[in-house]
Amino acid sequence: MIPENLAGRRIAITGSTGFLGTALVERLLRSAPGCELVLILRPGRRGAGRRVERDILRNDAFDNLRSQLGTDGFAEMTSRRITAVAGDVTSDSLGLDADGLAALASCDIVIHSAAVVSFDSPLDQAVEVNLLGPVRIVETLASLGATPHLVTVSTCYVAGSRRGRAPEEPVDASSFFVDVDWRTEVDAARRIRLDTETESRTPANLKAFRSEAHGELGAAGIPSLAAKTEQLRCRWVDDKMAQAGIARAGSLGFPDAYAFTKALGEIAVAESAGDVPISVVRPAIIESAHSEPSPGWIRGFRMAEPVIISYARGLLKEFPGVPKAPWT
Repeated sequence: MIPENLAGRRIAITGSTGFLGTALVERLLRSAPGCELVLILRPGRRGAGRRVERDILRNDAFDNLRSQLGTDGFAEMTSRRITAVAGDVTSDSLGLDADGLAALASCDIVIHSAAVVSFDSPLDQAVEVNLLGPVRIVETLASLGATPHLVTVSTCYVAGSRRGRAPEEPVDASSFFVDVDWRTEVDAARRIRLDTETESRTPANLKAFRSEAHGELGAAGIPSLAAKTEQLRCRWVDDKMAQAGIARAGSLGFPDAYAFTKALGEIAVAESAGDVPISVVRPAIIESAHSEPSPGWIRGFRMAEPVIISYARGLLKEFPGVPKAPWT
């Protein structure tokens, strides 16, 4: 039923270079052969098309499909069905040029999977992507007069750290709803970033960064020392912003900036949607594949992998568990 319903449809996807996005691209190419994909991604230095080839299609998620079609057949199919578009969900109009906007306007479905998923990400970065990302999508669609079905990927942890039943309903209709204005939170996060940037450039802090850079690089030349100093300054700012995210999220009953900004993102996109139909998907923690695209397939370190590897290397001496838990 799904392949038939998607036949002849164009589907735009953000976040296609990520774990979930890569799996989604592979599954649509393999199981819905009648659809076309518009992949919106940051172009990098080599352009969006080259990045699709390098960062998505070369992934081993596509090994089975490539084996079935052959190298030439796979290349022909992907070039025919995939349109790569340079864009960025942190920019107005998604950073799309005229051709990119036309490609987006032609889509029947938009799947927004791009996200800052780190639990300790800088507050403003999480706000710009997780909160404002879906808002920018519906605003861009409105400017184009387009009304594709928007599927935005959230998280099942939007209820935060509170106890009790959390029914599948809009965040602002839930008993867990925290009555804060998402626009105020955006302004506050941006203001904290500006204040922290200013603080990082005080004479005392710059002196400390230069001293640390000199301690690491020794007698390196001035350009190297200057670059290292700036790197340390930026790291200091990001650390401060991460602390701000944890503090603000915690004050409102969320474990981290990720869940906090995802919850506000749901509210913001619902308020901003206009005529665009929306579906919100709330997955839990996603780990390796059970069977498709291949058993155990995963992209990057997720939640359990660092713990498993540490245990295997003998760095983690004990592993807590429930004795009667089933192992499969």
